[in-house]
Amino acid sequence: MAYQINVSKDAEKDLLTAKCHYRVSGLEETFDTDFKNQIAYLKANPFLFQIYYRNVRRAHFNTFKFSIHFIIHNELVYILRVLHHKQKFKQTIR
Repeated sequence: MAYQINVSKDAEKDLLTAKCHYRVSGLEETFDTDFKNQIAYLKANPFLFQIYYRNVRRAHFNTFKFSIHFIIHNELVYILRVLHHKQKFKQTIR
């Protein structure tokens, strides 16, 4: 069963920032491909990633030192943030 993916505004900002950074060094397409590969894997197998904090799971990129922070609710994978491994996860409550 394929799960639906929903991306938060914070995750969208994180992705745009990372893409902008890698555009300068000519690695934007490689970064984007790595992200899309992880999304495809998440759609098929979201429960393979372990919970690391309050039901938040992490999927690590294959090439880059980034991870996708997400939660699973029913048949929906909700991406909270896309962070470099040196960044700290801070969830904003609105």
